[in-house]
Amino acid sequence: MGRGCRRKNGAKSKRRADEERPRGMRALAEIVELPQGRVASYEVIGEGKPMLYFQGGPGYSASLLRDDAELLADRFAVHLIDPPGSGRSTPPDDSSQYDHLGHARFYEEVRQGLGVERATIMGISFGSLVALTYAALFPDRATRCIAVASRVTGEEGAGDEGARETEQMLARHEGEPWYPSARETWWAWTERVLAAREASEVDEMMAEILPLYTADPERPGVKRMIDAWRGELATNLEAVKVWENGLYQTIDIRPLLNDVRCPVLALAGELDLICGPFHANALARALPDARVMIIPDCGHFIPAEAPDAFREAILAFAG
Repeated sequence: MGRGCRRKNGAKSKRRADEERPRGMRALAEIVELPQGRVASYEVIGEGKPMLYFQGGPGYSASLLRDDAELLADRFAVHLIDPPGSGRSTPPDDSSQYDHLGHARFYEEVRQGLGVERATIMGISFGSLVALTYAALFPDRATRCIAVASRVTGEEGAGDEGARETEQMLARHEGEPWYPSARETWWAWTERVLAAREASEVDEMMAEILPLYTADPERPGVKRMIDAWRGELATNLEAVKVWENGLYQTIDIRPLLNDVRCPVLALAGELDLICGPFHANALARALPDARVMIIPDCGHFIPAEAPDAFREAILAFAG
């Protein structure tokens, strides 16, 4: 089985990650050792009830979620964990494990390594699918699940209604000077990702389309978030290729949701172009104990676009 998750004296196996951080990234500060000589980089922000917070993507470091975690730091110990293959976390041996199931199992290994017994499980975007999957696979470890900007099916499962919602949200930005180029990149996204040879190509594409995800990219807090992402992007090219090469189009986690036993909160931005109200309501229909909150005048990045509503909703549900 390789090395265990802990040292013989029971102390958490960790070391500083700063010396090896990828260029341009503010690395998560700690390392926990996992079986078979693998590692995960992580950081805990705040004090209080344990929360595991999963990054979206796939293929991006959880260091980009620090500001989100700070919003909850007075009530939760928010565990930010770099996904497999991002930051200093070891990539999987098999690239198929970049799916929602592989991510969930990876995070369970990290939970064991850190000695966290039970926790609130939260994820954003792709990370919310992982959070729901985690709650289904490991129901004894999830006290509550929070799905921020989530969906339960891929592009094909969304059908005409989901496609119309996306088109309406895209069209909101038509008058902006950056829109034509961003729109072109958006529609060519899958083809260009699969053709990319360097991660920097996808970094540039993501930097260009980020404003499309928001209700208003010029709001001060939103602009800061976009600038931070643009300055710190370090795409895991292999992970994003797995997502675009069929997983995004066909994923359907609804069969898993029968095994979720904890209460679920779904937060959706009213103006989110890929995980908006249509998707939040589909999630609620698939779960026996789910609450949906639609955040007005808000896009995909709810913590940055509506920080007060984000914090209040989570404290009311899990605080």
